[in-house]
Amino acid sequence: MTTEEKQYLLALSQIPKVGSVTAKNLVAYCGGARQVFHTPPGMLLKIPDVGPKLVAALRQDAATYLQRAELELNYMQQQGIQMRCYSEAGYPEALKSIYNAPIFLFTRGAYSFGSEPCIAIVGTRRASDYGRQAATRFAQYFATLGYTVVSGLAYGIDIVAHRAVLEAGGRTLGVLAHGLDKLYPAAHRRTASQMQEQGALISEYMTGTEPDAAHFPERNRIISGLCEAIIVIEAAEKGGALITARLGFDQSRNVYALPGRVGDTYSAGCNRLIRDQIARLVTDPEEVLEDLNLAARPQGRPGTPRFRPIQADLSAEEQQVLHLLEQGESGLDRLSYQAHIQPNRLVSLLLTLEFKGYVAQKPGRIFSRI
Repeated sequence: MTTEEKQYLLALSQIPKVGSVTAKNLVAYCGGARQVFHTPPGMLLKIPDVGPKLVAALRQDAATYLQRAELELNYMQQQGIQMRCYSEAGYPEALKSIYNAPIFLFTRGAYSFGSEPCIAIVGTRRASDYGRQAATRFAQYFATLGYTVVSGLAYGIDIVAHRAVLEAGGRTLGVLAHGLDKLYPAAHRRTASQMQEQGALISEYMTGTEPDAAHFPERNRIISGLCEAIIVIEAAEKGGALITARLGFDQSRNVYALPGRVGDTYSAGCNRLIRDQIARLVTDPEEVLEDLNLAARPQGRPGTPRFRPIQADLSAEEQQVLHLLEQGESGLDRLSYQAHIQPNRLVSLLLTLEFKGYVAQKPGRIFSRI
């Protein structure tokens, strides 16, 4: 992606009420971020969730947004921050599959997203000795086997998991709820610096963005979306760890929880996740990998076709969609971008293919080939 296109994408993200889903729809419909700002208003108003206020902002405030975007790009170049865009190869594949994946990520560190699975370890900020010991044991186990451990760099379970991975010489990612020009909490600055050498700090927010309360639930979808599995070590009945677990469940991720003693405030959330069948009970990290190997990597019989054969009576568009899904399950927005098919039209195609027995839909509008 060119620098100019990135500038327009950053400008687009600043418009009030333009979230990641609307931004991706605009880009898909118009053919690029730059084209969004140059498409006639009448055509823009035909796009879902696009109203007169958004169109007016694109016309009247474009210069302001573009100037701010240029400053951001200059700052990133000076500070060694990378911008990974949704349509580029460097964007994490696992995250692309969720419905509201960020249209871009800012990263600072040595980490490159590849095919190796990530595992999230999350929990309460008020961790007990039991929780700290468990977080250390799980994090170090995964780190020594080469898995990347993801968390939110918060007090409690998060920071224990990050530090355990660093001590084991592994890779760890910290997903932040603010711009990369600051760090919250500041007490974790030394750990964050080391993480950039053995992993990365990640954010969807531009510089100057403060760690407001609303940003933490938003960033939790990234923690879960990046990972094949989410492990909740300790959690109260309300809090960020439970939000991450429920988001992971909706994203068709594997969710696990460490059980705790009945009556303990910070085991109540884990016990409830298990009771509600959102999380599977786990007491040892080996159980997680055993479960993932069985559930996520089934071995078919030699010579058995992986997918139902495509019949000749399918349209060219239908066949194109099926060939894309044969490369891996996908969310609606990503599939729309890859196929160059407008989302409304794509929904109709996918429904037809589901009725014909070629496609299955999972929670979170994730589609897979069958």
